[in-house]
Amino acid sequence: MHGKINGKKALLIGFIVVLLIGIPLTIYLLQQQQDARSRAQKSTNINFSPDSSASNPIQASVGDEIALDIVVNPGSNLVSFVRLEVQYDSEKLATASAQAFQPDTTIFTVQDGPIYSPGKIEVSLSAGPDPTKAIQTATKIATVNFRAIANTPDGAPTLVSYGVTTQVLSIGSSDEASEDVLSSTSPAAIVIGGPGPTDPLPTTEPTPTVEPTPEPTTEPTPTPEPTGPGVTNESPVCSQLAVDRDPNGAAPLAITFTAIGSDTDGTVSSVTFNFGDGQVSDVTTGGGVGTASVSAQLSHTYNSAGTFQATAVMTDNNGGVSGSGSCTQTVSVTGGGGANPTTVVVNPTGVPVELPPTGATENAIALGAILMTFIIGGAFIFFLL
Repeated sequence: MHGKINGKKALLIGFIVVLLIGIPLTIYLLQQQQDARSRAQKSTNINFSPDSSASNPIQASVGDEIALDIVVNPGSNLVSFVRLEVQYDSEKLATASAQAFQPDTTIFTVQDGPIYSPGKIEVSLSAGPDPTKAIQTATKIATVNFRAIANTPDGAPTLVSYGVTTQVLSIGSSDEASEDVLSSTSPAAIVIGGPGPTDPLPTTEPTPTVEPTPEPTTEPTPTPEPTGPGVTNESPVCSQLAVDRDPNGAAPLAITFTAIGSDTDGTVSSVTFNFGDGQVSDVTTGGGVGTASVSAQLSHTYNSAGTFQATAVMTDNNGGVSGSGSCTQTVSVTGGGGANPTTVVVNPTGVPVELPPTGATENAIALGAILMTFIIGGAFIFFLL
């Protein structure tokens, strides 16, 4: 009888040993499987069209409009969502209008934006969860229209590029829905040269000919041009204050304002934005400031409810100030909800969803609980035997 008991105990000990080895091995295999699933194949490239490079840049003159198509080449991915951050030098380029970013709505719908700020455009586009609508070949998804406002020095190109928040999501069978599959981006290179709208065009001087020496005559003394306090300065004109979105919404409401105007007898040296909520900001660079025609941009966020009258005023190089009658916008802000502390992740539809607790850690906890149950139960049976 004593040997029979020892045999049962040996069997039970062997069972526990198998559990101690098998369960950690199972956890390790689950971790490897999840790691393999989480590594989506990154093969998507985003570039501009027409193609350009530092050695073969796009050529433009001050005042020219430059249209750049945004092209997505998905590689082996099924692209269903794109977040774009387009960056540019605001001292050399300006967005051509308040609607400079034009998405191809037959491909994608706009989920967020576009948000314009000096030197940057941000927008999110989505094709939705239907895999038949996902991008599978190189496709133009939008066009951005810029205007050249200053020459690039020494023929060096200015770049239009994609920022670090640019992201691509795929609904391919081997891709994780929330993992960025963007492999690379290619910038556009632009060289701006030639006369601006107020610069005189170069002319060829005629070859002088030898004229007979005329008899000396008394030339009338030239009358000097009037200068000083008596000279009348034409003040600049601010013709429009445009916005990049509906100026009616819930707080916090972020709006990019674009002040458009000109000066007939000089240059616009600064643009003053008064947002109507106590905040006033001056723009003295970029957007054509320093030239006769300007399209200056500035972003502002309204954090409290109310109705605000935003205005823009331009000052020229002689101190003349424009009126604000035609450069106004009424902004109506309603109370917004508080911040949501829940962690979110962007899915292919572009709609934030709660991030559920997943992964090898939760599996390990569950298997660890099973292991402890077996060990405690086995020890109890061992002592009974």
